[in-house]
Amino acid sequence: MVDQPEYTGIFRYMVRNFEDPGKQTWKERFWVDDLENAQYPALEGAPADETVHFDTPEEAASVIREFAAAAGADMVGFTRVTPEMVFRGADVKGEYAISLGIEMDREAISTAPEAPAGVEALRAYWRLGRIVLDVARFVRYLGYGAQGHQVRTFLADPPSILHSLAAERAGLGEFGRLGILVTPAFGPRVRFGTVTTELPLPDDGPRPFGVDEFCSHCTICMDACRGNAIPAGKSEVRGVLKYTIDPYRCIPEFAKYDGCAVCISVCPFNRRTEEMDWFLEGVRKLTGK
Repeated sequence: MVDQPEYTGIFRYMVRNFEDPGKQTWKERFWVDDLENAQYPALEGAPADETVHFDTPEEAASVIREFAAAAGADMVGFTRVTPEMVFRGADVKGEYAISLGIEMDREAISTAPEAPAGVEALRAYWRLGRIVLDVARFVRYLGYGAQGHQVRTFLADPPSILHSLAAERAGLGEFGRLGILVTPAFGPRVRFGTVTTELPLPDDGPRPFGVDEFCSHCTICMDACRGNAIPAGKSEVRGVLKYTIDPYRCIPEFAKYDGCAVCISVCPFNRRTEEMDWFLEGVRKLTGK
């Protein structure tokens, strides 16, 4: 189990301040209201009385993947729920996890740290929440228990699941220097949500594609960070050596701009070039990954 970070309360306060209705358009107010009052109450429900039989976990995954794509997910992966994904005190049901990701608009994110980037993140939270609900309802329609975990449940007490870790374990990306998941198609411009279920599904497993090696030679996000929150090197966290963002430096900048995302906007993986692809292909050949 993962302990809730000490700074979560500060983060909640900052987000609530950002979501002050006086700062929002009616569209944005609706997104927040829908997240809080329509999506959260529908994250769980009873499965259908009749259960659809699948011959293999892969067959079930194919059906879920097709539905999730139709519901609007840009990325779908599967993994097992493990203790390090779950926050201590959270009631996470189901042995299997469906990781769902959607792309954030590149043009909007490129304006970071200006308001359009923050608005795009909020839109992504709302849209992804709807996708999470639809996929959870679909799994229950098939006769299996399913619990949605909305990407914004960091506002819950306690938060439920580490969406980015579930996504990494489901093969959707690799953690980079900026501390978040970098994906092959969209770079770090992705928001993730999770559905946990008792429906047996395959474990896609991590699929590194050269991000870690690339980041060891690139400091663009670190140099651009206004709070100096991105590290030059890795540190050990729960036995894993990784790049770890300093939240006490990151969050004040995040709050100052009602959402920052500068590190996301400058990441080279937002715009894959031919030279980058050559580098990544070389890494794959050297590492065999």
